[in-house]
Amino acid sequence: MSFRILVLSLAIAIAWPGILVANPAQPDCSERNGWDTGRHGQPADAACTQDDYLEGHRLGAALAGLRTEREALEVRIKAAPADAVGVLRRQQRQLDVDIEAIRGVATLRGWPDDVAPPIIDGAAQ
Repeated sequence: MSFRILVLSLAIAIAWPGILVANPAQPDCSERNGWDTGRHGQPADAACTQDDYLEGHRLGAALAGLRTEREALEVRIKAAPADAVGVLRRQQRQLDVDIEAIRGVATLRGWPDDVAPPIIDGAAQ
């Protein structure tokens, strides 16, 4: 009898593979996942409309954008004439302040940020 049940179960599983999956995979719409997708430059999941997820994504995307802007300034500083470096460094310091503000919010919320702060002139910024 148990052999018949096993064979019948296998036949059903082969004929209707979706029957074994009770719930299809649901997207992770946590604020932590929003943060991670945003800071890695990925678009927000369209299925996630919760405010917490969207806020996490907005902050993560803002952090990614500020870091990209900061890196672009670093390239410009290396190529800039000496008299323009001061202005570019001031812009870079303002970006550093904005980056640290977002990282502070992330720390308070328990969201990891695995990117170390940049090192300029031998010191972490």
